[in-house]
Amino acid sequence: MSESVQQRPWQARDWEEQIDRIIGFTNIARITIFFTLMMFTAFSQQLSELFEIQNNHLSPVFTYLNSNGMHVWLWTYGIMTIFCIIQPNWQKQKHSETPSASAVADITMMVLLTHLLGGVNSGFAILILPFLAISCLLSYGRYPMLYAGYAAILLLLFLIWREWPFSSEAPSYFNSITGNILLIAGCYLVSLLTSYSASFLSRAGESVKKHRTAFERISALNKVVLNRMQEAVLVVDADCRVWLHNRQTLQYFSNIKANSRAPFLRDVIRRWQGNSKQLFETGLMINERDMNVRAVPVIQENTELLILFIRAEKERQLEAQSVKLASLGLLTANFAHEIRNPLSAVRQANGLMIENNDNEERPDPMTAKLCGIIDKNIARIDKMIEEVSSLNKRDRINRQTIIFEEFWNNFYQEFLLTRPEAANGIAVSIVKNTAVIFDAMHLQQILWNLCNNAWRHGSKRKHSVTLTVYPHKNGNFSLRVFDDGGGVPDNIIQHLFEPFYTTQAEGTGLGLYIARELAHANKGDLRYLPDKKAFELILPKAES
Repeated sequence: MSESVQQRPWQARDWEEQIDRIIGFTNIARITIFFTLMMFTAFSQQLSELFEIQNNHLSPVFTYLNSNGMHVWLWTYGIMTIFCIIQPNWQKQKHSETPSASAVADITMMVLLTHLLGGVNSGFAILILPFLAISCLLSYGRYPMLYAGYAAILLLLFLIWREWPFSSEAPSYFNSITGNILLIAGCYLVSLLTSYSASFLSRAGESVKKHRTAFERISALNKVVLNRMQEAVLVVDADCRVWLHNRQTLQYFSNIKANSRAPFLRDVIRRWQGNSKQLFETGLMINERDMNVRAVPVIQENTELLILFIRAEKERQLEAQSVKLASLGLLTANFAHEIRNPLSAVRQANGLMIENNDNEERPDPMTAKLCGIIDKNIARIDKMIEEVSSLNKRDRINRQTIIFEEFWNNFYQEFLLTRPEAANGIAVSIVKNTAVIFDAMHLQQILWNLCNNAWRHGSKRKHSVTLTVYPHKNGNFSLRVFDDGGGVPDNIIQHLFEPFYTTQAEGTGLGLYIARELAHANKGDLRYLPDKKAFELILPKAES
């Protein structure tokens, strides 16, 4: 199946790819925080002077931004950000048994930033929570209590540093204690929730990966199986849209594509919609070819599809005949010796009876007649065995270049040995330098069958049979054999090449069938032309 495959839901990014995206977004957040604080620090002096002039005192935030500790923090955080951008993989901790170093660094820097800018009440403490969540995500949901506990310890240490000695009379005492308690509780809550989500997503990602691998394996197997089927397989919906097809389909419908419409299947779709749950089989004329269609409805949730198994009716008939002849050929090959031994004994006994009857003073005409019937049927059985045996050897061919004029002259001389009455009975018209590639023995057998049939059904007068050889399409040659008889009746034409079908009492019904099989084995063809009342043999042209 050569059609392009669109991205399906199961082909979404897995958890590993999401981790890479999280690292990228985290680096963007670091850069944003760094440049924002650097800009505020650069302009803090001018803004502080403005506030001092208007309010006769410096703003605490701008005082903190101008501190030496803040300058050191910016340098440190800038170096860490650059390192994270250059080496993003150091933030991954999938196979590590220790906490993420980048997580510890981020938590430390955010808690330190909160302390440098005035503590929890400054509003910058909220930055700790997203970095805690990122730490749990990058660690695949592990160590949530460790990260939250580490942040809580740092917050408590800086709280003691700022508020020691504790005094309830200090104006910021109550707000500072309450803010730290709420922030620590938030750290544990965010870490636990994020850890649970990350663990779930990680397990889900592994499960999706396993199911994807299994799905791709099954899809590959299905593709191999579909493409090895002799039938064309089409999966369509109610709108005649093609969902899937195999390679054999392209031999019947060269323009078929996935997601395209197949309007020639409207009759089949209409019958399916009339009874959507029943399997059915029907005949259909598609592209001037008689097709056999087997339909299998498939209903899954809200999707209704129809699987069509399509094959040319001619191919099905040929396959049935091949199976029939293969079975018969195998049987004949196994029992040919056993059949011929008693057949030889019967022939010998019949010959003795004929000889004995001839030696009588008064030969019995009834005995002679019965012996003749026996001899004729012995010959018929022997001929049938020979023909079926030759059919079994049709694959062992020796194709060679044949100059047809020379071949015909030799063949005609041999034909006259058994049909001397056919002298001057066959008119021949052959283009010069007709070179074909064919097995000589096979060509002789086919010509013998065609010429013998034409002579038998013709008027047996001068030129009652005509043989012509002319160029055919695709560079091949067309050999036609005509006779002046009445032609083949219409009710027999469709059975001409069927094995064991004969209208002659002494015939086997295998001659034309074997002739066509030999033609096919040599990459040619044999057919009957009703309008011309002639048999046509297509001969492949020899390469010059």
